[in-house]
Amino acid sequence: MIACVTCPTCEIKVTCQKICDSVEMILPSMEAGRLDAEDLPRLVAGKTMTNLILDAEPVLTPRQQQIVRLYYREGLLEKEIAVKLQITQQAVSDSLRSVKDGIWKMMRKRMTTSRQASPN
Repeated sequence: MIACVTCPTCEIKVTCQKICDSVEMILPSMEAGRLDAEDLPRLVAGKTMTNLILDAEPVLTPRQQQIVRLYYREGLLEKEIAVKLQITQQAVSDSLRSVKDGIWKMMRKRMTTSRQASPN
């Protein structure tokens, strides 16, 4: 059984065993039509990370904001961003990795803080 958090109003989400049309629509185009229900947790985690990155955009450096915007909002490839910004593809990749690492660090810190604050 899979409960897909991207389908909060779905009547069969508790027993979901396949990728439905609603989920198929939000998949990255390169993965559409090639996935099974076992892939849902990974997809949800990826979608969640993307949303966290986009929500954190205001606290990123101007360069990170520019790269995040081009990559996640405009759908450009790393090499296209590199050409557009006149930097190396490695610089684009490093920037995206730095943003993701920062988000993970922030999430771990929040989880640790909330555990310490909650009574046992």
